Amino acid sequence: MIIRGEKVNLRPVEPADLERMVAWSQDPELAEYTEGNYPCSMEEAASWLQRVRSDRHNKRWSIVTKQGLLIGDIELDQIAWRGAHAELRICIGEKAYWNQGLGTDAVRAVVAHAFENMSLEQVYLRVFADNARAVRCYLKAGFRKEGRIERRDPAGRPRQVLLMRVLRSEYLRSGYPSEQGEPGTDSLRQTAS
Repeated sequence: MIIRGEKVNLRPVEPADLERMVAWSQDPELAEYTEGNYPCSMEEAASWLQRVRSDRHNKRWSIVTKQGLLIGDIELDQIAWRGAHAELRICIGEKAYWNQGLGTDAVRAVVAHAFENMSLEQVYLRVFADNARAVRCYLKAGFRKEGRIERRDPAGRPRQVLLMRVLRSEYLRSGYPSEQGEPGTDSLRQTAS
């Protein structure tokens, strides 16, 4: 299933994506925030992809430009089907595509999919408080700050982590257009500008 955003499309992860994902796992700047969420070598990539595809509590998509170029990935993890909530994670691995609104578009598309097609009631996330780019993205996509905790990053340093969430009721009140492009009041978009 392809999820269409305004600027990007989301499609299932394909074996051809794995080489780029392995490269992202070896980028120190990305590793600062991704916490080892990718296969570290091509030798483990096939089994990693098999685990991702078979996990009913995880849905992961590759983020591709409208021209089909792989630039990142996004997932709903820890999906609690009975509790109707999931944790969101995103990475734009291709740095040339940072600061263009592509991550925000991908997050909005997944949130719409989660509420409209998966019957989830809440999508939440954790983000390092010093990751200003990501925090801006999540706020633009309708997430609200819920709390703050301290935890150790992959290098063992203490860092502040923001807890953020968006509820289905907030999403519906916002009038934000669905992934099918149905018109809404566009209030979320206006408040995000």
